[in-house]
Amino acid sequence: MLTIEVKRHAQGEDYFAPWIEDFEDGTGCRFHFHHDDISDEGVPVFAELFTQQALRWRPRPPGAQPGPRIPITMERRAIMEDDAVVAVDDHAEYIAYTVRADLISERGAAHITRHQSERSPYWVRTPARYRFQQQSV
Repeated sequence: MLTIEVKRHAQGEDYFAPWIEDFEDGTGCRFHFHHDDISDEGVPVFAELFTQQALRWRPRPPGAQPGPRIPITMERRAIMEDDAVVAVDDHAEYIAYTVRADLISERGAAHITRHQSERSPYWVRTPARYRFQQQSV
């Protein structure tokens, strides 16, 4: 089962740039953020955001050649349309997040998207899947 976690470290720690820890068993990863880079409200939002991304982007098969590095950006906005907290424009060529500014610092957004982009050659985007169940009439 896929597990994506976001950890906000305790206040008072020396500053560190956000980083990604892969689980040894290959079931997911943990995004580590300094206390100043993500809000308490942002933790579950980004856990869900990164989980949804991980469902669309999977590790390339063993032995596969790395793919291209794709740009991943995060625009912070003070006000989002329709009371949204996050909007994602996800394509094979790029990923663009638009997020409510109080969820993540500019520094945190820049660092974590740079790490994601560095890892992108080892991901492959999976096609969207749809599932329907027939309902009896």
